[in-house]
Amino acid sequence: MAGQQFQYDDSGNTFFYFLTSFVGLIVIPATYYLWPQDKNSEQARLKNIRHVYRSCSWYQLKLVKPQKNIVPTIKKIILLLGWVLFLFLAYKVSKTDREYQEYNPYEVLGLDAGATVSEIKKQYRHLSLKFHPDKGGDEVMFMRIAKAYAALTDDESRKNWEEHGNPDGPQATTFGIALPAWIVDQKNSMLVLLVYGLAFMVILPVVVGSWWYKSIRYSGDQILIRTTQIYTYFVYKTRNMDMKRLIMVLAGASEFDPQYNKDATSRPADNILIPQLIREIGSINLKKNEPPLTCPYSLKTRVLLLAHLSRMQIPETLKEDQQFMLKKCSALLQEMVNVICQLIIMARSREERELRPPSLSSLENCMKLSQMTVQGLQQFKSPLLQLPFIEEDHLRRVSSHKKFKIKSIRDLVSMKESDRRTLFNFLEDNSYEELLAVLGSFPHINMEIKTHVLDDEDSNKITVGSLVTVLVVLKRQTMAEVFEKEQSTCSAEDQPVDENQVEGCKTKKGWQQKNKTAKKSSKSKKKKPPKKKK
Repeated sequence: MAGQQFQYDDSGNTFFYFLTSFVGLIVIPATYYLWPQDKNSEQARLKNIRHVYRSCSWYQLKLVKPQKNIVPTIKKIILLLGWVLFLFLAYKVSKTDREYQEYNPYEVLGLDAGATVSEIKKQYRHLSLKFHPDKGGDEVMFMRIAKAYAALTDDESRKNWEEHGNPDGPQATTFGIALPAWIVDQKNSMLVLLVYGLAFMVILPVVVGSWWYKSIRYSGDQILIRTTQIYTYFVYKTRNMDMKRLIMVLAGASEFDPQYNKDATSRPADNILIPQLIREIGSINLKKNEPPLTCPYSLKTRVLLLAHLSRMQIPETLKEDQQFMLKKCSALLQEMVNVICQLIIMARSREERELRPPSLSSLENCMKLSQMTVQGLQQFKSPLLQLPFIEEDHLRRVSSHKKFKIKSIRDLVSMKESDRRTLFNFLEDNSYEELLAVLGSFPHINMEIKTHVLDDEDSNKITVGSLVTVLVVLKRQTMAEVFEKEQSTCSAEDQPVDENQVEGCKTKKGWQQKNKTAKKSSKSKKKKPPKKKK
């Protein structure tokens, strides 16, 4: 019975197949994920949105020319070298001859398939005289010729060749291993063991250990577990968090502590600059001893956040720290929202009835603070300050106008174009166009809410104890779309139209429908004639 044999690659041909596949599995995904982005396309994108986002902080940071970084160049060089190696190995594999060839006695004798017995005998006599060892011929070739002749003339040998591919019958099955033979050579055993020991006993444990140490410190949203614990403690402690308390708790995150985050920095100059900002801001309570909310890093973060909301000019040494803080605020506020929601769910569950849930005002303040950090405005400031070229002096002029009383972005959009231009007559045409572009990028949300009871005859009837399904549909539009509708209606106002067309145009003005309908109904009321005195 045929056995099995395992054979390493002595010639190195099959090893190239393995090496080519291995290099390809590394180079192709690495090129997709690590190839540096084209800077020209990014600059073109920034140029297209310049008229809308020119005044934004993130846009100004994008325009700052970064210092020359050698990392993208090194990445390109390494990836190109990897592709050169991959193409070289692929070329080497394409030129490699196949070692395994199916045994064919006709090829050994130099005959065509299907040759007659007489032709086989004639060719055998000719080749045996030529390669006979007694006459100085090749002994190995002579043995091959004799074996091929027997396979074609002897019945048993021919049967073995047809069934097993070899005149001698079944042979041992050989399994090739695409690794070079020097790996299992006894001379290199110590070197191979050393490499295996370094790979599996040193490098692999260090990599897995460092990854595990970092992963256990962070949650699924890449927030430090310690930060989540801090938020949970203070949210539970303070059920009704006002904006001042919320900012204080937000600044206590461990992401801003240099002890837990290497990206957070603490400079000796902070001991001079931070107290100066505290005096300028005012209304910061420093008497409470409530760690970590009163730690130096937390106090610094709180002051920088309040300076951002007040749009104060801060020293250049603190601007980098302020940008770092603002990048973290969005994710930290989302984590605080998750903590509040979890505490509310736990308090309403049967197992945690004694737990006091946070108030909804705390949740609302978290959402407001997220909006405030993006806008760079305090809680009760006018939303018109989000627009470019609008300062406090201009705001007084716009808000206290005799004819137009503008308090919000919605009021500004609902105006006619001519009235809006009159209101902003202190702006030049270019500035006014930029203001309209920014105003057109503001979102306009329509929300539709439907409530129904599933698996009920009357799904719209809600009874006590029924499970209500609430379907909320949000449709997001931009103010620019409102502008387009307004322009179409304004162009129609200059032409004489009948009453039906006027009513159709008026219905196109979004949230103005209710106001104009109310005005129309008030105008349509007829005044009662005064009673005549008798």
